[in-house]
This record gives sequence, structure tokens and C-alpha cells, in this order.
Amino acid sequence: MLQIIEILGPSEQGNARPYKCRGEDGHIYFVKGRQTTRACLWHEWICAHLAQRLGLHIPPFKIVDVCQELLDESPKDWRDLGVGPAFGSQLHPNASWMEISTLDQVPEKTQRDVIVFDWWIRNGDRLKGNPNLLWNAENKQLVVIDHNLAFDSDFSATIFLKHHVFASQWKTVSTDLVMSAEYSQRLSDALLGIEADCNDIPIEWYWVNAEMDVPANFNVTRVINTLARCKTPELWRTV
Repeated sequence: MLQIIEILGPSEQGNARPYKCRGEDGHIYFVKGRQTTRACLWHEWICAHLAQRLGLHIPPFKIVDVCQELLDESPKDWRDLGVGPAFGSQLHPNASWMEISTLDQVPEKTQRDVIVFDWWIRNGDRLKGNPNLLWNAENKQLVVIDHNLAFDSDFSATIFLKHHVFASQWKTVSTDLVMSAEYSQRLSDALLGIEADCNDIPIEWYWVNAEMDVPANFNVTRVINTLARCKTPELWRTV
């Protein structure tokens, strides 16, 4: 577990109010801890691994640790970060928030990969008005971030297919039987490591409080069942 040695302050963007922190490895991380829910931390950890195995470009990520002494030295309004294990996503030095005007620079295959991935994990938080994507203009590379709202129990297929930032690619994927079969296989392959991913979750994330006597509101079985749709035609059902 990577130790955080400096809290630099809250990020200017991001609904979960991640904190910019320096790790003992010298890198800057966007850190989500107690200021969000335990379920959100599970989502970030699981989806980062899945995205990585699927071949999407995501920043390096780690479970990081914030100690009590460091938090005590921070301004009071920063202390909602909390202590203990947190999710850290490394700052991408050459990437900035993607603008809608740059969409046509994203390769169509990458667009399809992203919309299929978001459909699979039921992530309704990558819409045209707020894509939650970074763009590396230097090498024309899309960087995928922010999966804390995945596995949404109120996921709306209608809203997703109408407003996802790459919604125009859905028809191509869903009507091409060869392509959809290839995606089903890729997702199934990515899912193979899910047990190891869950085994690496710190024990603290299973509980709401430091005393570890109030269970976190997270159902790992429901998440795995959601992901297992990739092995059946159910994955492509839109109604």
C-alpha cells in the first residue's frame, strides 16, 4: 500500500471531491477516501482493473494510505478525506479534460470500446455534457477515468443510449453480430480476474466506520452478476 506523504488540497473538478496528494513514490494522485462511500471505492477499484484488462487507457492506480498524523496537520475542511486505505488515481501530466469539440479526434474503435465498457458496468456518468474523460493532445490518446457511479441500480438504458458521449457507436456494435460476439469474448476475458481484484480490497472497505461494526452498503454478488451478463445475450438487451 502506497503511503500518502502530503495532502495538496481538493481537486477543482469531480463530484466525489477527490484530493490531490503526493505519494511516497513522488507522484501526485487524486485520492478518494472517506469523503465518498465505501461502495464508490469498490467501484473505482474493480472498474479500473476491468478497464485495464480491456485495453482502455487509464492512469496508474493504487490503494493508498492516509495516516492520522498527516490528516491532523491538514486544514479542517480537508479532513473529510479521512484516514486509512483510499483509492488513488495518478495525475496524468499531459492530459486535460476532454472537450466535445475533440470527439471527432477519438478513433471509432476507442469510442466503441468506451461505450461497450460503460454499458457493461452500467455507468451512466459519461454523458455528452460531462464525459468524465481526459484527452492527451500530445499523442492523441483518450484517458478513461472516474467510475465511482458504476453499477447504478437506477441505470436507464434509454438515457444512456441517447446521451452517452459515444452514443453514435452503439448501433454499429449492437447490430454487427461478429463485432458484438468479439466484445462479449473480450469482456468475458477481462472478467476472469474479478476474484483476485476483490481479494485485494482492504478490510476497511467492508465497513462504514472505523470500529468496523457497521457493514458497508455494497453487494459484491450483485456487481458480479451484473458483469456476468457478458456471457449471455442479456448483455445486448436494451429493454
